[in-house]
Amino acid sequence: MVHFPPNFNTTTQRALVLNLHGGSGNMVNAQGFSMLNPVSDQNNFIIAWPQGYGIAPPGFSWADGRNTSADQAGIDDVGFIDKLIDTLITRYNVDTNRIYICGFSNGGFMVQRLACQLPDRFAAMASLGSSMDTVLYQNCNPSKPIPIAFFNGTADPAMPYGGGPLQNPQVIPVVPVDSTVQFWVAHNNCQTASPVFNFSDIFTTDNSTAELYNFTNCDCNANVSFYKLINGGHTWPGVYVASQASILGNTNRDINAGIELWNFFSSHTLCNVTVGINEQVLQPNIKIYPNPARTLLQLDLFENIPVNIIIRNNSGQIILTTKNQAQIDISNLISGVYFITIQQGGKNITQKFVKQQ
Repeated sequence: MVHFPPNFNTTTQRALVLNLHGGSGNMVNAQGFSMLNPVSDQNNFIIAWPQGYGIAPPGFSWADGRNTSADQAGIDDVGFIDKLIDTLITRYNVDTNRIYICGFSNGGFMVQRLACQLPDRFAAMASLGSSMDTVLYQNCNPSKPIPIAFFNGTADPAMPYGGGPLQNPQVIPVVPVDSTVQFWVAHNNCQTASPVFNFSDIFTTDNSTAELYNFTNCDCNANVSFYKLINGGHTWPGVYVASQASILGNTNRDINAGIELWNFFSSHTLCNVTVGINEQVLQPNIKIYPNPARTLLQLDLFENIPVNIIIRNNSGQIILTTKNQAQIDISNLISGVYFITIQQGGKNITQKFVKQQ
């Protein structure tokens, strides 16, 4: 289904937002659940409401890579979304520099897969009520930086904020929300963490407050925004559904996620990363080993191509910077997960490594 703003015509190029419903949802109830159509009307953009594979009763699911029912059926939803975008561009004169996508729960996990595998189609992305599964977290290697926003409740009963198994034992467990956010902070090479912004607690009876964490000065203007909903549940901020409160937890009503999403999306246009000679060499061949490592981290670097090296901890803090070092002493680091960024030939490559005792 496609929603058009008032006075729509195909003579004017418009931005496009795709919204992916949650597991067992569909393209109809997702519209009421998120109330994004009024935001479209007020801001003159198109919304597409795709629908996943119909086997997860009583609705549909996305093949987000976690062994969902759509995954088990062999559905290629990365390919589906890619082809769908082509169709929408042709039919409705979509501005290809302003294509955005968001998703809730299963739809949010699908957004994470698309961020890893199809980032070049989107100017910005957003995941709500979701994180990154443990397998994708280990293997995600996006081809470019991508602006991305997250909305997560700390008391979500369906998507554990601290990571771990989900209610459906068949799907792959997830990493903590903070780890997913910091993955994108490191990948996008964000240099600045803004002070936490506390939204006014204007709706005091919702048992929830909202905080905003912004990470800026990133490559390709690929900022990361994290809306942390204290004591929030598995719900869409700003849209209260009384019948779901006892099952899905508190709905934060101090912010409206639809409005916040559009504010984030509309501040970004597609960043086309130009690949030069040095970048072509670096991307497929860079090697960082051993992983896990205890004392020394070995980098296979190409001679006569200067590199900058940045290591961040799992909170996104820069803890080491150096240049042109094939061996890095990490013996003083505490055990845990780290991100190393290699800046070479005008391109950044970020990989995750584990420091062992």
